[in-house]
Amino acid sequence: MTRRMALIAAVALACIVAVGVWAGRQPQERQLLREVYTPTFGNVPPEASITDTIAQLRSDLRSSAGQGFVARLLPDQATALWISIIVALGVAFDFSRPRSSRNVDLVLMLLLGMTFFDIMRLFRVPLDPVYWRLLDSVFTAIVALNVALLIRAVWHARRADAGRAWQPNFRGRPLIAVALVLLAANVFVALEREPDDSGYFINLGAQRLRERGRLPYGDPLLTGTPGAAYGPVFYAAHVPFQFIIQPRSPNPISSAHPPLGENASYVLPPPLATKLCTIAWHLAGVLALFIVARRLTGDADVGWALVALYCGGAFVMGVGGEREFIGGMTFPSHMLPAAATLIAFACLPTPVLSGTMLAVGTGMGFYPAFMFPAWVGYLWRTPRSCVRFVAGFAVAAAVIGGTTWGLSQPANGRGRIGTILNDTLGHHTDPAGYGRSPYGFWGQRGSVRGWMIAALVGKSGLTSPAYVLFFALVGLSFVLARAASASQLALLSAAIALAASVVKIHSTGVYVAWAYALLLIGVFTSQRTAPAGVSSRGAEVAL
Repeated sequence: MTRRMALIAAVALACIVAVGVWAGRQPQERQLLREVYTPTFGNVPPEASITDTIAQLRSDLRSSAGQGFVARLLPDQATALWISIIVALGVAFDFSRPRSSRNVDLVLMLLLGMTFFDIMRLFRVPLDPVYWRLLDSVFTAIVALNVALLIRAVWHARRADAGRAWQPNFRGRPLIAVALVLLAANVFVALEREPDDSGYFINLGAQRLRERGRLPYGDPLLTGTPGAAYGPVFYAAHVPFQFIIQPRSPNPISSAHPPLGENASYVLPPPLATKLCTIAWHLAGVLALFIVARRLTGDADVGWALVALYCGGAFVMGVGGEREFIGGMTFPSHMLPAAATLIAFACLPTPVLSGTMLAVGTGMGFYPAFMFPAWVGYLWRTPRSCVRFVAGFAVAAAVIGGTTWGLSQPANGRGRIGTILNDTLGHHTDPAGYGRSPYGFWGQRGSVRGWMIAALVGKSGLTSPAYVLFFALVGLSFVLARAASASQLALLSAAIALAASVVKIHSTGVYVAWAYALLLIGVFTSQRTAPAGVSSRGAEVAL
């Protein structure tokens, strides 16, 4: 050990000397002595009262300089990446078995977060041949890492739970403190940063829902725009928070198209509504994550560890740029469907409620609907539970679908259903809009990738080879789930969420938050034997 330490010290000293020699040989700017000064100090003023001091500080914090000070307290994208790495290594990495399967999954998740670093710069620079190649390489790496995690999730889901039960690297109060600090950081980030595009448009659509009594599908102001491109439950979820902040809308109640441009008179909704909505759902999702981990392992420390890994992950903290991010707490489109799915998973002991919450998640992000076959397969061996789950999902889906139809209106020569589909799914895949976006893995690519997203039947992208593979995975998930444990069901659900992100044309593969918590559940709660007092299957999720 002494020799090793001496060798390390010698190498470090040699590096320091090399840096010094290299720096000394560089051209040096000469600095001349201009003065030798002695500092002087003026007289201090009388002290203000505590009341005046607090009032002045509050005023200063509301100013642009004060807001800049608060913003500097937030973790930037580099800090978020370092936090995710430190938390992952400190809490979950198995240093005694570096090549373990869990370590591999953990490293893949960390690498995927690293590919998002400063990615928003690629959305701002002109796409000359060099940056076009760079952008394509970045999204190719993102898709490759997503697919690697997807394949590993399916592979583990088709095998019997293997390996010793996982334990976090430290336990008890220190672990709880880390988890709570990271959760508080999530809340702080959501409060102090402005919501990104999905939050802006969902908030706007929710205000129009309050004013018109209708969803934005077919709204003269929002139809055919991102303001009508999101799931109906998103808009409904924002309304209570808008009402709390502003019991009365500042705009006249009208279905007319308000003037825009120089004659604009329409008052935007408060961004705080989106912030509070995201925080509320995030807190509920984190609680569900803890409950699931605690139930599956019988160990509260595992629950706190998964909370720390989730809240400290780059996909929740947010990376991508200095002021703009590619995901995380500023994106309700990333965070709310993930939270709803976690709540549905935690409610599996009450199948009706679980099915209802999965339908609610579908009403937000659409992709949870594709988890339905896997969850039915998991409950297949308990017919009563399976029927209750299907009934809960069907009734909730019928209520959401019927309400959406009733609160929408036809527009641009389409029927009501056609308008809804065009505003939502159509908007995200329209060949003239997002379907042409080069900021992903598929858009404006030729060769095999162009063929993979080209419609095989008609013009619908749902018939493309990429979606055919996606639907094949959904079907396979039902078969695999019939013999799966709860941890393996989480892995299958994560694989479907990853696949839904990979087939997206715009921002391909960046919606990792949809799958992240489910991956953590599947990777870190699987074990060969159940803990004392917990049966091998039935009590995992006590149906």
